[in-house]
This record gives sequence, structure tokens and C-alpha cells, in this order.
Amino acid sequence: MNIIQQLEREQMDAVLAKRNVPAFSPGDTVKVMVRVIDEVIIDPKAKNTGKEKPKQAAERLQAYEGLVIARSGAGINESFTVRKISYGEGVERVFPIYTPFIAEIEVIRRGAVRRAKLYYLRGRRGRAARIFERTDARAKKLNAAFKGFKKPKGETDNLAAINGVTPEIAARLHGIGVIKYEQIANFSGDDIINVDETLNLKGGIEANNWVSQARDLLTAADAAAAPTEEAKA
Repeated sequence: MNIIQQLEREQMDAVLAKRNVPAFSPGDTVKVMVRVIDEVIIDPKAKNTGKEKPKQAAERLQAYEGLVIARSGAGINESFTVRKISYGEGVERVFPIYTPFIAEIEVIRRGAVRRAKLYYLRGRRGRAARIFERTDARAKKLNAAFKGFKKPKGETDNLAAINGVTPEIAARLHGIGVIKYEQIANFSGDDIINVDETLNLKGGIEANNWVSQARDLLTAADAAAAPTEEAKA
């Protein structure tokens, strides 16, 4: 691996540390959550009135749902084209897979196609542009892939107290339903593998022994709560 490939790999890992890239191909219907930064325009008439204080640009998420008609490139330059019909007109957008401006990619439906490029759909309308849903064993396996845990009720624990869990990783754990020490303390071997692959932690759960740390934190929390309960009695 040369220096350029190494730098590209580091940039790709930086994006994968914040979000996962699901397995999808041309013919699949996806929903792309795009980060949109709204520019704040200051009224020029507000000068010298104390109202011209600069504001931070507002960021919001915009959903773009459509059919993947192509994937091209490789490595950090890989991109995919999504086509949808908006007000009777075909609209296409090309998204780089590893751009930081994508917050999430969700596969809505898997399509059964025989081509790598579906540009022929540009000239079709209605039923002629319909893609049948893929229902083979591989599609079922992909649809059954780990998506997260059922989020428990109650307050959220400070997962960043676990060595190896940064605030960024803690936020991603919340995204898959992990919000308490008890959940991490009860991770099974399969849970560790699934969470590690989903969050691209590269073995960080076992390397930093999250399970033992979570159990120690639970024990400490129980010990701190015990005198309070005795005082109430």
C-alpha cells in the first residue's frame, strides 16, 4: 500500500467511524439523509443597531429517496447515482459514498436487476420503469442484517465513562439503541461482533474490555445508591 492509498484509507475510516455504509447495489431503493447548511444572511439595514451579531449557520437533514441506477469508482472516489421522479420529471443526484455531508444511507427496498447501470430507465415511465423486488436468499440475509437493539426506557448512562468510548462513539451507540451500562455488560459474543462491524470499531470492544468496564461501573453505581436506600428505610 503506497502513501496515497494509506491516506485514502484513513479518510474512509474517519467517515466509517461516524456512520456505516450498508450493502446496496443498482436497482435498490435507498433513502439518503443529506446534511444541508443554511446560510445566515444578515440584514444590511441592521448595521449599527446592535442587531447585526453574526449567527451560526443552521444545519438540517434533508431526505432524498430514489432508485440507485449506478455505482462507479473505487475507494474514496466511489459514488452512486440516485434517480427519482419529482412532479413528473426525472431528477438524478450523484453522491460520493464517503462524503461527510451524508448522515445516513438506508436501504428501503432491494431490486432484482441484471445490469450494473440502469440508464435505460431515463427513457421509461410508469410500469415500464418498474423494478421487481429481490426476494432471494442473499436479499433476505442482507435485510436481516443487524440494525440495532430495542432502546430501553429510563435515563441514559454516560457511556463515555468507558475507556475507549469517545463522545462520538457514544452518540453512534445511542443510534443503535445502546444507552445503558447494563446493555454493554450483557453483550454476548454475537452482540460484540455485530456492534463492532456496524460501528467499524476494529475490535475496540474486546481490546478495551468494554464488558468488564461496564460491569465495574454498574457495581460502583449500586454501591453508591445503597446508603441512600438504607437512609430512606
